[in-house]
Amino acid sequence: MLKNSLPAYQAPSSKDLSVAPNFEVDLLLSFIDKNIPDFPPYYQSVKDSAKENRISDILVHHFEMCKNESGGYFPFRFSKNPTQPESDKETDIGVFVMTRNRKPIPILEFEAKRFSESSNNKEYVCGLRGGIERFKRGHHSSHLKVCGMFGYVQNRTSADWIEKVNIWIKELSENNVDPTIDWTDSKEILIKIDSFSQVEKLYSSHFRKLSEDRILLWHYLIELLGKN
Repeated sequence: MLKNSLPAYQAPSSKDLSVAPNFEVDLLLSFIDKNIPDFPPYYQSVKDSAKENRISDILVHHFEMCKNESGGYFPFRFSKNPTQPESDKETDIGVFVMTRNRKPIPILEFEAKRFSESSNNKEYVCGLRGGIERFKRGHHSSHLKVCGMFGYVQNRTSADWIEKVNIWIKELSENNVDPTIDWTDSKEILIKIDSFSQVEKLYSSHFRKLSEDRILLWHYLIELLGKN
């Protein structure tokens, strides 16, 4: 049971040397790993649209229900399109710490993209609405060093799209002519970490040229093929 695997939460002090700086993010990623395998069957049971924003609404609802069913106090709120004080660019899903001691700024953010016959699938990586590119340029989550992406797989398989994404990244590393962004680092490609039921988990690390730092992205490719 999740309630037996999660510690009773108490926000760590900034001076508490026994707590890693990414403690809260790691806790959230463990929560997502635990509960995301149950999302595809839940989505199919309530499915009323195949549109990206609607899927993200249902995913947020799923995580909120899992949080409430976990028992005890899990002080994180999942939200659609989180706002930030210094940017008008919104990611698809953000997670906030539920405490009055902090400003309501997301500590973890996710961009969501569909992989389908009707989508511009390359936008998972690059372009005006490119997910990875927006993180690299700091248009999304410039205040964060760890974020993620949800890929909603609506045709083919996750393995097919992972291969495609890495091909697109390699092509950018070899042929990019835009001097404002750099794709040449070998860590840009997606590396598989784990497999859950109908979900593949991967990570990638990306250089942000403007801020001269890196952002780590966790990728969850979720297979949502099934009954219409």
